[in-house]
Amino acid sequence: MHQRMRSEVLETGAVAEPLDVLGIGFGPANLALALCLEEQPAERRGPRSLFLERKPGYDWHPDMLLAGAEVQVTFLKDLVTMRNPQSRFTFLNYLRLHGRLLDFVNLRSWFPTRMEFNHYYRWVAGQLAHRVQYSRDVVSVVPVHGDDGRVGLLRVAARQNQNGHLEEHLTRNLVVATGGVPFIPPGVNIGATDRVFHSCDFLQRTRRCFPDQAAPYRFIVVGSGQSAAEIFQYLYSNYPNATVTATMRRFAYKPADESEFVNELYSPLMTDVIFGLPAAERRGLQQAHADTNYSAVDLELIRSIFRALYQRKVAGDTRVKVRSMLELREVEPQGDGIVATLWDRVAARPEVMEADGMVLATGFERPQHHPLLRDLAPYLLTTATGAYQVERDYRVRSAPAFAPGIYLQGFCESSHGISDSVLSVLPARSQEITESILGALAGTAAGDEEDLAAPGMRAAAGPAPASRAPRP
Repeated sequence: MHQRMRSEVLETGAVAEPLDVLGIGFGPANLALALCLEEQPAERRGPRSLFLERKPGYDWHPDMLLAGAEVQVTFLKDLVTMRNPQSRFTFLNYLRLHGRLLDFVNLRSWFPTRMEFNHYYRWVAGQLAHRVQYSRDVVSVVPVHGDDGRVGLLRVAARQNQNGHLEEHLTRNLVVATGGVPFIPPGVNIGATDRVFHSCDFLQRTRRCFPDQAAPYRFIVVGSGQSAAEIFQYLYSNYPNATVTATMRRFAYKPADESEFVNELYSPLMTDVIFGLPAAERRGLQQAHADTNYSAVDLELIRSIFRALYQRKVAGDTRVKVRSMLELREVEPQGDGIVATLWDRVAARPEVMEADGMVLATGFERPQHHPLLRDLAPYLLTTATGAYQVERDYRVRSAPAFAPGIYLQGFCESSHGISDSVLSVLPARSQEITESILGALAGTAAGDEEDLAAPGMRAAAGPAPASRAPRP
């Protein structure tokens, strides 16, 4: 009989058995995975899963839920339709149950607002509440060794945000989907003042620091992508007496390439093609079509901004402007505001601007090595550039003495293509990861793996294995 290792007694007094799947983060990626696990046929629902989320409840980029802002993918690319159109969790069924299906059809739009899609995600998450624990901040992931030195399980420690208590979970598979980290330009210390902040905190920080919408505030928006353009428009629309300056390194806002042939890059079938390419070819393909996702703006939004600025020029109002070819170099606090030093790339000289606040719409970066996997580093294989070696099923390749599966969602763009960090492939990717995990669990149950879960295992970083060859 297959033995299972029991964990320590937790603070609640309960004894927990190892999980089959533990997910870190509960944004759209792991929400799609939880939904895929939920929809497995009854005979395949054996895997025990749990997802840990830092936030107190489900919210998708709440500080960028600007009125009227739309998602950049069709509603058919929801959490499930491209995998199972008959699912009760489709966006269309959500609309039907909320009495808005006909109204949405009459909109004749493929693109819901970001606010409505967030509500859809929350609706799905509410029905998967048994699979997630909120207000959990994961602090460590360590290997659990058996008496033979092999790693059979992972011990995951998480802090409860309400009371600071630590709790531990054992798992056979780990799925990391924590999203990107806000990119802060070099020379900028956002901790020096609350008047400079990243776009991920936009609404809450703006409402707190600049509550009077009739005041003549001075704002600087840094960035040239969709979020920068949306924030720029929001500020001059909602603060009619403010001076709002958009600054960007490039010459102008550039339209996102949404043409039909190029958009096939976001097809799940293209993931196979891209994954099979040599690394240099993958990089070239992604660089050639980066404007489908990065530093690109919806054409209609560009036109709307241009029309608004033109109408202000006609009225003699020059308080709202776009300044191109400027690169942010330094920001310093000054009284109740800030002083920014930018480099004028045309005049080849610095320019100083004073403002009451600055929004850094500078995007996100995803670390080559995830900090939560630092204690597993001796067992995870890397490429010549130091990145994780990731299989087609999003599992990190590991040494033979390491049995747990480590899966990455949103950190595989270099191997799986530009679609990896967007919403388009969520249903297909969740199915692939689910199939991989179920296959691995079936193989473990069928084989002679009792020693991996036998009493006497110990949690420790342990020595690096002698071999770093990939699993056969």
